[in-house]
Amino acid sequence: MFKLAVSQAKGVVIEAPEKFLKAAQVRASKQAAPSITEEQELQSLEIREFCINRIVLGERTEINGTTLTIDRTLAEKALSVSPLVKKVVIDLIEPHQRNVPTNSMMDMLPVAAKVKGTLGEGITNYLSGFVVVLTGTDEQGRQIAEFGSSHGILAEKVEFGMPGTPGARDIILRIDVVLEAGTGMERRGPLAAHQVCDFILEDIRRLLSKLSARQAVRVDTFRDVRRPGKSRILIVKEVGGQGAMHEKLLLPAEPGGVRGAKSIIDLGNLPVVLSPNEVKDGAIHSMT
Repeated sequence: MFKLAVSQAKGVVIEAPEKFLKAAQVRASKQAAPSITEEQELQSLEIREFCINRIVLGERTEINGTTLTIDRTLAEKALSVSPLVKKVVIDLIEPHQRNVPTNSMMDMLPVAAKVKGTLGEGITNYLSGFVVVLTGTDEQGRQIAEFGSSHGILAEKVEFGMPGTPGARDIILRIDVVLEAGTGMERRGPLAAHQVCDFILEDIRRLLSKLSARQAVRVDTFRDVRRPGKSRILIVKEVGGQGAMHEKLLLPAEPGGVRGAKSIIDLGNLPVVLSPNEVKDGAIHSMT
């Protein structure tokens, strides 16, 4: 600190230590742009759960209370998805019927649909009580995308009740696909099988997105919050992008879907930044 008093002077030059000038600049910048310390909500995701405890195959797809009816003709209609698809079978496996043969399992997923917004924000409806399992072979009986030999007796090949697998009481909606011979280990073969599954589930999503919030058995809200001054955490997830059965689709139009998604291979296997809510909302679709 210094004090200067001048009654009359000409050509006065004042020099001060550099640290005084820097301190003045810092004070000026703080006054011009006050720091933001409050939390900022960037966006939020609301997930509504609707319970299903009975599934039947019928003449058209319907959701009545806790009963889901699936149009049995969807299996035949799904043949139009790709010329590589030769046969599609839809069947149901009750919790006490899991001691049955299964082809190679390519995917296990819940059924969810966007009500409002895009992946990672807005509102998503999802059905609990059952899980979709996608299986398949080619025309010669070769297992599709066989990695880890998941074909065999279902009860022996799946650790039920674990993250990503059906629960002990879940019904299994199985979609089995037969592909053109020799395409099961090519990139286009498994993709066609997943597109078939997505085609069938779109019929359910169409109705799911229209369910009233009053029917939901549970509602969770996940806020995407920015906290200035706090540590920023980045989680790195390595995904397969070699082709055939090693592929991931990102940011589909519907949670866990295929339509509108971009392949990590087509993106050049470059890093892609996703928000936690996007991942929670089904932004990564595994082709394995």
